[in-house]
Amino acid sequence: MLGRFIVDFVAPSARLIVEVDGGWHAGRDAADARRDAALGRLGCRVLRLPAELVEREVEVAVARVRDALGGA
Repeated sequence: MLGRFIVDFVAPSARLIVEVDGGWHAGRDAADARRDAALGRLGCRVLRLPAELVEREVEVAVARVRDALGGA
């Protein structure tokens, strides 16, 4: 939990939140944007990954997380 939000994954030292978005997020773009902005005000960046990507191309998903971490 971060603030009032439950997040999927967090790298506290990098202040990076990784959200894996499944079908439930369809049509929730505005709500997700508000949530991301609120998390940004807490000093965090949010990386959203489609659940399908994580399930089918985990290497690509991991690469995106690494890129967001600055190549760590």
